[in-house]
Amino acid sequence: MIDSKENIVRVITQPDHPQGRGRKILPTPIKKIALNRGIEVFQPKNINDEEAIKKIKELNPDIILVVAYGQILSKDILNIPKIGCINIHASLLPKYRGAAPINRAIINGEKETGITFMFMNEKVDAGETIYQQKITILPDETYGELYYRLSNLSANIINTFLEKVKEGKIKRIPQEYKLVSYARKMTKQDGEITWSDKGEKIYNLIRGTTPDPGAFTYYKGKKLKIIQARFLSSYQNEVKISPSIPGCVVRIEKDSISISTGDKGIIKILKVVPSGGKIMSAQQFVNGYKIKVGDVLDKYT
Repeated sequence: MIDSKENIVRVITQPDHPQGRGRKILPTPIKKIALNRGIEVFQPKNINDEEAIKKIKELNPDIILVVAYGQILSKDILNIPKIGCINIHASLLPKYRGAAPINRAIINGEKETGITFMFMNEKVDAGETIYQQKITILPDETYGELYYRLSNLSANIINTFLEKVKEGKIKRIPQEYKLVSYARKMTKQDGEITWSDKGEKIYNLIRGTTPDPGAFTYYKGKKLKIIQARFLSSYQNEVKISPSIPGCVVRIEKDSISISTGDKGIIKILKVVPSGGKIMSAQQFVNGYKIKVGDVLDKYT
């Protein structure tokens, strides 16, 4: 938007907050960009308090464009801009309203997703849609990789979209309530693997939680985070012992540790982070922790 010479009157972003292991107080990425390009920044703790509403009214904006802001806008804010408050949401609404649409789409095994531009109302992600674009979710794509692709997609489209808004070439399409689904916020516990599940379901969980909040299991009672894996839908002659116990190590190779699941699927673990440790390749983990065929990844063993 800056490069297209749009008249950006103000950037509103969250207050600076502690980040990283050192918990240093740091600005949001968009604040850095705005200040470097000479755009004023406003960082209210509560976007809906009287002072914030007054300041935004003084700006007299045509559009308020909202992306991953993290606060629900009140009716007072929604009514300020002449054209409206427009949100970019990372799903094909009305599917996956809510905080974690990208994670949940992958975890649920969806084959496609996309972005939706919509007019905001007082309900979360329930406003009239204006524009959507679909993309295919790639077979081994992780949450982090898909997040990056969707971010680039929305950035590449936004200026063309704004031109259509200016020209009045947009249609407001009500969301079909019967098709609504929700993507609740992810928690760390959502990443826990249940090895008795089908292999594809487990693999989708690993993909959908990488890198955040992270998929994990246990080895000798300690948490083991899995950060890279692959899936074999049918092991056939890939393993040498009966994988009758879900979560059992059935094969160790130079680059992977093969784990049985609740069906014929095999999860090949490539990289892990042991409890209190650093990122390790499968080979490094085998050498350092002496994991062997027949061991079971379970918090109780």
